[in-house]
Parts: sequence; C-alpha cells; structure tokens
Amino acid sequence: MPRKFTRKQSDALAYGLLFLVITVVSSPALTSGDKLNLNVDYFQYAARHEAVRKAVVEHHTFPMRSHWFGGGFPTLGDPEDPSLNPLVLLSVVFGPVAGLKLITYLALLVGALSTYALARSILKCSWWGSLFAGLMFGTSLFVPLRVQSGNPNEVYAAFLPLCLLLIGWACRGRKVPFLVLPFIFYTMLSDGKLCFFSAVLYIGLICLLDLVPAFRVLAPRDPSRRSDVRPLKVLLVALGVTFLIGMVRILPALELIDSIGGLGGMELRFHPGSYIPERVLAYDVAQLWQESLGWQGRQGLVTVGWIPVALFAVALFAFWRRTLAWGLASAVCAWLLLAHNAPFDLLKLSWNLPIFQSIYLPHKYFSFQIAFTVALVSGQFFWLLTKRRPKWVEPVLATSLIVFGGWFLVPRAMAIQENTYTLESPPVLPSDPEGFSNVQGYGLPRFRLGPHRSVSYFNLLRNVGTVDWYTAVPFAANAIPKYFVDSRNRELRYRDYRGEAYFSKGKGSVESTFSPNSIELTLNVQEPDVLIINQNYHPDWQVSKGDLFNKDGLLALRLQDTGSYRVRLQYVLRSFRTGLLVTLSSLAFLVFVCWAYKTGRLQRCTKHDTRLIRRGSLAILWLLD
Repeated sequence: MPRKFTRKQSDALAYGLLFLVITVVSSPALTSGDKLNLNVDYFQYAARHEAVRKAVVEHHTFPMRSHWFGGGFPTLGDPEDPSLNPLVLLSVVFGPVAGLKLITYLALLVGALSTYALARSILKCSWWGSLFAGLMFGTSLFVPLRVQSGNPNEVYAAFLPLCLLLIGWACRGRKVPFLVLPFIFYTMLSDGKLCFFSAVLYIGLICLLDLVPAFRVLAPRDPSRRSDVRPLKVLLVALGVTFLIGMVRILPALELIDSIGGLGGMELRFHPGSYIPERVLAYDVAQLWQESLGWQGRQGLVTVGWIPVALFAVALFAFWRRTLAWGLASAVCAWLLLAHNAPFDLLKLSWNLPIFQSIYLPHKYFSFQIAFTVALVSGQFFWLLTKRRPKWVEPVLATSLIVFGGWFLVPRAMAIQENTYTLESPPVLPSDPEGFSNVQGYGLPRFRLGPHRSVSYFNLLRNVGTVDWYTAVPFAANAIPKYFVDSRNRELRYRDYRGEAYFSKGKGSVESTFSPNSIELTLNVQEPDVLIINQNYHPDWQVSKGDLFNKDGLLALRLQDTGSYRVRLQYVLRSFRTGLLVTLSSLAFLVFVCWAYKTGRLQRCTKHDTRLIRRGSLAILWLLD
C-alpha cells in the first residue's frame, strides 16, 4: 500500500488504475461504431439480441417465441437465448452491436476489479500484489479471444472472482453478498453457456478444500474450527436460491431440452454425440505451458505471460499453505483440459454427468480458471517484497513487475479487440413489400457467413425469417420459404409457396400480421374451410375462434363460421407461466425473510404462526449465520 494513503484511498487508486487500463484495452471495440465481427457465431448471438430488442421496442411484448427463426422457434426454451439475461437490457437500449460490446467491457471490468478485491480483502495480499492480480486477470486473453471467436455470452467467465469474493464476504458475516450471489449466478446461467457449470465446479472444489484447515482460503482462519463448512454452505444455499429464482428461465429450457433427448443425452447439431477422442479438441502438455507463457509468440485462452507464471510457481512453493487449494483446483481444470492427452481421461469420465456430456471443446470451459488462478496466486508473491529493505525496494520491484506484466498482455488484448470488429455494416436490404415471409438457403450450409440474404441477423433487420437459421438445437422447421437464396445472393421464388396464411380449398381471403407471441388474422370465409398458417405447430398456441390442430407440422385452424371477422392466435408458454410463479414466490419469500430478520420478528414467532413459514425462515437464518 502506498505509504501516504489510507486503506480506502489506496483501494480507490487501485480501482481507478484498473478501470483506466481496462478502458484502454477495450477502446478499439468501444470506438468501432457499428462495425461487426465477421463470424457466424457472432451473427447468431447478434440475431438473438436483435430479436429481443425488436420484440420489446417494436412489438411491445416479452418474446417467448420468434417467427423470424426456423419457421417459428420457441426461443425462450433455447438454452442460449438471452431474453431473460439482465444484461440484454444494454442491447435493448443501445442495439445489439453496441450492447454486445458493452457487455464485454463490463465483464472485463468485473473480472479485474473483483480479482483485486478478492486478493486484497479475502487473501490479505499487499496492495501491489492485489493490483498485479487484478491487472493480470483483467487483461488476460480468454475473454477477448472468446469474443473474437463469436461467443460473447462466454464473457461471464470473468465473473468467477466476483463469486468467490461474495462467498468470502458472506463467510465474514456480511449478509448483502449472500443475497447478491444468487443473482450473479443467475446472470451467468441465463445465457445458457456451460461456463457457469465449469465455474461452479471450480468454486465447489475451492469450497471443499476449505473444509481442510491447512487449505483454508475463503473462510477466516480460526484455530478453534477444525472444519469450516461456511463456504460450502454459502455456495449450496446460493445455488439453491439461484435455481428457485431462475425457474422462469430454467423450466422452458428443460422443456425444450427434454424434447431433444433430455439433460443426459441431448442431441445437438455440430456435436459428436458420443465420446470420440479424435473429435475432442484437447490441449497437450506442450501447448498448455507454451500458451500460458506466450512462448515464441504463441497465445491462447490460458495466456497470461511468463512473469505471472514464474511468480505463481514461487508463491506455490513459498506460501504452500495459502496457495495449495488454488493450485489443486487449477490442476483439476488442467487435467480436464488435457482430456485424452492426460494419463487418465477425466473429461471422458465427466461425460457420465448431465450437461457435461455436451463438452467436446474443453479449452472453452476449463482454461479461464487456470488464467485466473495464475493471476491470483502470483499476486501473493508480493508478500516477499514487503520484507525487503530498504523500504524503497518494494515499490520499485513491484512497479517493475506490474509494468512488465502489463507490457506483455495489454498490447495483445488490445490487438485482439482491434481485430474483432472489422466488418462495416452493409446497407439493410429492403423488406418484402408483401409483408413478413421466410427464406431458406439453397444448397448452403447452416454454418454460413453469407450471402447476406441468407443470414438470419441481416434478414431479421428487414423483417424476414430464416427457416434454416444457425442453431445447435435440432428443432423441426416445417415452414415453407417464399424464396430460396443461392450462393450468388439471388432470391429464387419457391413455386409451392402459397402464402403465410391460406385456405386449403383456395376460397376466401386472409390478411396476416405476425409478432413474436401472436398472429392477427383478418378473414373473409366463404365456406367452412381449414386455414393453414405457415408457422411451426406448438401445443401452447391458443386461438380466439375455431379449432386449432397440427397439419403436417404447421398451424392449422378449422373454421365453420362464414363471413368476415378477425381471429387472434396467442402463444402462451405454460412452462414459462409455471416458472414465473415459482420465481415470484421465491423472491417474495426471500424478501419476507430479510424483512423479518431485520425487524426481529422471526425471533418473536409464536406457536400461532404458520409452522411452514417459521421453520423455513429459521432454516434460512441458520444457513446465513
């Protein structure tokens, strides 16, 4: 800590320095305007965010499905759908292009600042060591490289140190961190990527090792406690609360996952389906250490540079009681990262667990923990500098290490962000003058960057749906496209197309208006007939008039009344309603417990009170204690 500053002033200085560095590193992306990332995964996520924005801003509804994707897709059930992620509000307000860049910037800030706070307040590192740890993790290459690879929803891996920090604070008697942690977990979970589960695995290992007094890192060191269960207790309760308040997101996802094989056997596109070593992209030992060091210019998801790695190794040896838990947890992640290149394939064993059986790119899910551990533990090296004499040696050596460590990472992180958003936004193509319709690629793979008329993101901007959109979920797409798009970006009219809504007998007329959760029809029925609507059938559709049924995978409406009238179809996802009820009930109960605890009413419970509420509230209080 600088000698002339108080603790609060030095912390404010560190936060200011980290804020400045992260802002400089992110400046190429933040100042890139409307430029896009030329990546098919990026287009997918930009389309998802744009669909949410259009539903909220233009259609004034919360999206549970989308008529723009796959001929009518239950988007809320898709594990990768961002509709219920709190940070999607940035895309709603600023648009998906700016919103995704701001989410990345926010994640980098959270990673850097929370790593500093974790090292400073929980691990009791020196000011210099905490600053070094925050800088190394905040500028490490995992987040910029994952964003460049088109996966902006994997930036929530940077929330890992914040979760550990909140657990550490909760173990020291603070109640607010315990209440915040479930919402951080939910934010990480709600975008659906597996980084949440791999982060929880790492956190769980640290909490389990905290049970051993010699390895204790999160709970305060108390010689009177042989085994401290507080970190594990906080983690388990926080996860329980997370799943309760997240039921509005979880139940629709489980419903869709169940339709494609269930948690234990999901059938996904672009996935090997069974454990085949040749199709599991695992690191080998040489690649792991070379990329960690940045050896001969190599860089990857674990890159932090040789200075943090060297300090990490010294700290593991010099302060093994304080660092061994972190070393063991990162060793497990490295073991999973090596997969079939390790003496024993731990990744293959993890495929027996639900969700983990969909991991065949382990470097995406087990590398950020290694970079974080190296950054955090290397900060503990600076304890050695506090004993150096004379006093000026510590700031000089510490400043040199921080400067040279940042000199290696900052230019690389900036270069990655500068090379991410390079595509000028093309002019928006005109909408179909006849109203909403679908297109489909002609001889084109789903995994495609163009041509523009076949890409779901660009089609969405002009109110056109894409039947063969790029998604990992193999949901049936039965809608008939109005046009096929060939490799030369030409739209070829499909001769079997009869309209987005038409009578099977060809008599009468119909005008249709599509929105994410509803379809408005203005009908002129000349005789009893069946109306075919060119959207995928789903049992959660409700209709104001007529009998709704499945006709070759499409919505069909049996109409007996003749004349002119309007019909409205409304999509009401039953699992969303159930999940919303559980979420609201859980939030209300959580608010009640906090209020009752603060006012002391729980301590004055009488036998006339409701037993269930009293026992449940007292149980939560015990867990919070």
